[in-house]
Order: sequence, then structure tokens, then C-alpha cells
Amino acid sequence: MSVWTWIAIAIVLVSSVVAANSRKKTEKKYVIALIWFVIAVILFFIWWFTQ
Repeated sequence: MSVWTWIAIAIVLVSSVVAANSRKKTEKKYVIALIWFVIAVILFFIWWFTQ
């Protein structure tokens, strides 16, 4: 994978960790939804940059 793919993945991961830690009392369903969103965005970036 290219450097841009890793940069995009890093941005998504860092922003999701910051968003998860900004709320002290997150419900479990929101955490699961956030994880699925992060996985979807990472897969999208991998698909986008490998074409």
C-alpha cells in the first residue's frame, strides 16, 4: 500500500480514538457503531488507493 493509504488510515484511527475518549460515558452500542464505521472507512481507503 502507498504512503497516502497509511496516512488516511492513521487519520481515521487517531480521530476515532479522540472521539471515543472525548466522551467518558459512552454506551456500548455507540462504541460498536464507531468500530464498524472505522473499519468501513479503512476498507474504503484501501479500496480507493489500490485502484
